[in-house]
Amino acid sequence: MRRSLFFIPAFPLLFLGCQLTDHSERDEVSTEHITFTRSGYENVDPDELPKLTFASSEQDMGKVIQGARVEKRYAFSNTGKSALVISDVRSTCGCTVGKDWPKDPIKPGEGGEITVSFDSEGRTGMQHKTITVVANTDPPSTVLTLVGEVVGPLPAK
Repeated sequence: MRRSLFFIPAFPLLFLGCQLTDHSERDEVSTEHITFTRSGYENVDPDELPKLTFASSEQDMGKVIQGARVEKRYAFSNTGKSALVISDVRSTCGCTVGKDWPKDPIKPGEGGEITVSFDSEGRTGMQHKTITVVANTDPPSTVLTLVGEVVGPLPAK
C-alpha cells in the first residue's frame, strides 16, 4: 500500500516532463516518413575541409612468429585547408589496436603518425587487418591495412 502512494504523485510528473520539451528550434529535413535533424555539415565547402593524406595506407609486417606483438606507424599529413581532428582509430578485430595518434588539431601542411599494434597470439597464416581512421574529413573515414603472415611458434628449448 505504501509503495502505490509514492507512485501516485510521481505519475503526473512523467506526463508534464514530456510536454515541457520544445523542439521548435530544430532545423529538420523530412524524407517521406523519416525526419532527420540537420548537422550543419552540408553547409561546409568541401574544398575548405582538411584532407588526410597517408604516405602509405598499407603496412606489411612480413613474417611474424606466433605470439609476437608488432607495431607499425602510418605517417600522414593534412593536405587540406583547415585543421584536421582525428576523433577515433579503430579496428574490426581486438588483435589490432590503434595505440597512439595526435589528439590535438593538426594545421594544414603539418602531419603526424598513427601507431597500430598487432598481437599475433592464437593467429596463424596470412593476416589482413583493417584500421579505420575517423576524422573531420570528407569522407569522414579512411581505411588503413596491415598485412603479414603469422608462422608457428618457435619450438620449446
